[in-house]
Amino acid sequence: MKRVKVLQLISSGGYYGAENMLLNLCASQEQSGCQNSLLLFYNVHVPNVEFYERARRRGLSVRMVHCKGRADWRAVRQIEEYIQEDAVDLVHTHGYKADLYGYLAAWRCHKPVVATCHNWVGGTAALGIYNHLDRMVLKKFNALAAVSDAVAHRLLAFGVPTEKIKTIANGIDVTAFERAQPLPLLKAEDGTVVGIVARLDLQKGFEYLLRAARDLCKTTPDLKIVIVGEGPDREKIEEMIEQYGLQSNVILAGQQSNMPAVYAAMDIFVLPSLNEGLPMTVLEAMAASKPVIASRVGAIPSVIKDGENGLLVAAKDSEGLRNAIASLLSDPERRRRLGDQAHAWVSQNYTSEAMALKYREMYEEVLGKPAPSAMSAQHVDHSNVNARGA
Repeated sequence: MKRVKVLQLISSGGYYGAENMLLNLCASQEQSGCQNSLLLFYNVHVPNVEFYERARRRGLSVRMVHCKGRADWRAVRQIEEYIQEDAVDLVHTHGYKADLYGYLAAWRCHKPVVATCHNWVGGTAALGIYNHLDRMVLKKFNALAAVSDAVAHRLLAFGVPTEKIKTIANGIDVTAFERAQPLPLLKAEDGTVVGIVARLDLQKGFEYLLRAARDLCKTTPDLKIVIVGEGPDREKIEEMIEQYGLQSNVILAGQQSNMPAVYAAMDIFVLPSLNEGLPMTVLEAMAASKPVIASRVGAIPSVIKDGENGLLVAAKDSEGLRNAIASLLSDPERRRRLGDQAHAWVSQNYTSEAMALKYREMYEEVLGKPAPSAMSAQHVDHSNVNARGA
């Protein structure tokens, strides 16, 4: 099997689902005959090196490309230099900023380019413009991997040809979560721990979780709600915690590096998101044999079979979420049974090894095909592309 050299390009504002997926992919692709070079955008205005440090600790080859806050052609040229220096066979991008810059560099170097489409979320008007540009550019890519059927359908709706889209579910290293010891900081000496691992963004449904917790803590005062992660809405979440009088029940644990130990400290995992692709945190909680309660959005229903290996609730339904949590708080045996079924399902369907093999197949399909064609200046005005972290 010929070894494929791949340049993986990502813009990271922290360590979230896309970053987690990419490190799992790179760590597993050695066995599938791929040699990866990781390239991370370094925004001088909003520096973030957490992904870089994690990649280094896992023994992966990772470098940074410096980029200003506005469109920076020097960054494109630097990516081109890495493509040539590493003699890469193709470029693989993750996120709108990486898609735009990676496409330009790959086109100029006559290399195939592929992308993983994780999800698109709402936000500022500027972010909507960048997402629009991203969708236009993605039509020119050689191939696209959608992390779920829902994302694939959105790509089709954007006008991406069917033959360019392949659905490849995220995968994880299941064994890393099987025998972990609980992180002492998070494990309650008494009572039950309900945990969430997510970017601190209101899109993750924190408002509805905290409303549910407010009611639950009235009857279960020793209940602990552990929130792991960082993000732009931390201050708003802190205000809600105070508003609902949950200061003694909620732990804002920040970003954590030992994720198997984090999940091991939880009794129940929740993710009441309003919008999702295929959340890595749900797969990790299932691998850790934890019962999962999640909203019925994105690809989550393809993973969580309601009542079999977890529980599903409607998005924005704090009452339904409260009732689901209450049902598991009162039934430890059901928690154990759902957790065991969750572990079995992930072990069979969502391993990082299976994901790596599917990406290898996609690489093989595009190699030898023509490099992407140029987009005319009227299609993309690069001077208006803000290059903040994705």
